[in-house]
Amino acid sequence: MEKFIYFIGPAKDGSIETLKSELLSACVKELKFHGASNITINIADLNDEINRDAPGRLMGPWQGLAAAVSFWHECLDHRAPIEKYLSQLGDSLTGYLVTESVPQAFTPDWEGGARRPGVTQYGANAKPENVSDEDFYHNWQVDHSTLSFELHPLRWSYVRNSVARPLTKDAPNYRAIVSEHFRALEDFTDDSRYFGSPEVLTAMIEEIPGFCDVNNMVSVPMSEYFFA
Repeated sequence: MEKFIYFIGPAKDGSIETLKSELLSACVKELKFHGASNITINIADLNDEINRDAPGRLMGPWQGLAAAVSFWHECLDHRAPIEKYLSQLGDSLTGYLVTESVPQAFTPDWEGGARRPGVTQYGANAKPENVSDEDFYHNWQVDHSTLSFELHPLRWSYVRNSVARPLTKDAPNYRAIVSEHFRALEDFTDDSRYFGSPEVLTAMIEEIPGFCDVNNMVSVPMSEYFFA
């Protein structure tokens, strides 16, 4: 089995509700028809609220990321009809083949179309050019992943995806795609709940150049839905 992640741009009519309706109904049926399973759909329908209460959580070209669709499939070779369908939903489509790690596991008991409680912070970044592959993976997957538990003490789950290769033309050269979930919106928007101690926040800031190209990153809070 292989895991795929696709980023979808804003709906062509500009409505997040139009895109949301399509993703949670016809899209799920279409993906399953073409062999996808364990489908997770994240929708950027919280931007107005987040931009008002915690604008610092919106990073990079967040206006261009309206949804993220991830799923598992038996064979990379059979993705063409799925990509064709997804490309019709928004003004852009970028896809990645990834390997998944789950440093902080969870059990999805909201399967079947129910919205997962809380909010998912969905982000992607490239590797800094002056950092070797070996150092990149160590800094991200060992040092930062370990520190992140102290950095976000109220985090519910953490799914870490390492990009094996891009699947669509002109896709940003992201190497890391992550989703971190918080049980309540306030756990995400309130700095006193989102961050741990000032010392761990300082340590995180010092770590960033070792695994994240801050000039090529995006982070968007999203609603999450799961379909087995």
